[in-house]
Amino acid sequence: MNVFSLLGYACWIGSAILLLWLVVDFMRTNSQFEEDFLLSSREGHDEIAEQEKMFAADREKVKNA
Repeated sequence: MNVFSLLGYACWIGSAILLLWLVVDFMRTNSQFEEDFLLSSREGHDEIAEQEKMFAADREKVKNA
């Protein structure tokens, strides 16, 4: 068994650990939060509204110039 075989096995083990972590995290998150909350897109709403106000103000400046 050479170094590359050991490295290959280590990568497969790392992949399995990552997959297990993803599944556990999915189950934990899914049990803690409602489906409506997880599917909502409220996170960036404030930032988008601020950007829209800024762009509207810039358009107004160009329009009035």
